[in-house]
Amino acid sequence: MTAQRYSAMLARLRAHPRLCRGIHLAAQASVALVYLLYAGLLAWLARQGDARLLRAVLVPAAVFLLGTALRAAIDRPRPYEAFGQPPLFPKDTRGKSMPSRHAFSAAGIAVTAWYVWPPLGVPAGALALVIAVTRVLSGVHYPGDVLAGLAFGSAAAWVGLYLI
Repeated sequence: MTAQRYSAMLARLRAHPRLCRGIHLAAQASVALVYLLYAGLLAWLARQGDARLLRAVLVPAAVFLLGTALRAAIDRPRPYEAFGQPPLFPKDTRGKSMPSRHAFSAAGIAVTAWYVWPPLGVPAGALALVIAVTRVLSGVHYPGDVLAGLAFGSAAAWVGLYLI
């Protein structure tokens, strides 16, 4: 994404306040829903006494920790830092843009949900995609940040589920 594209994208969005509110709502709701889905999954596994509970806890936790370490090591500036223009919604985090923590966390949860019960993995995966898209539209991540986050979170979760 170039500075010109970033600026043009935000200008077009800011010209439509309802759309901006919708993006903000979708961003917040998708994050809340993926974590509610995950909490429900863990509660269901615990209630059932299902042995997969340990994997369902450890794998997303490992994805989160590894992804957080990776993004700290890469420490890529965020678009609003690089282009000197504020994002759609207030955000002041510096660096650590690649990979997107929201995207890799949601992807890790979606893969774990798929592992436990594939029909639950479908809405979890859809929520991960909504999270990724809204992170870019909000101006807090580059498209590559969220794609890397989705890829890393998915791959790390599959590897974790296989190894544990």
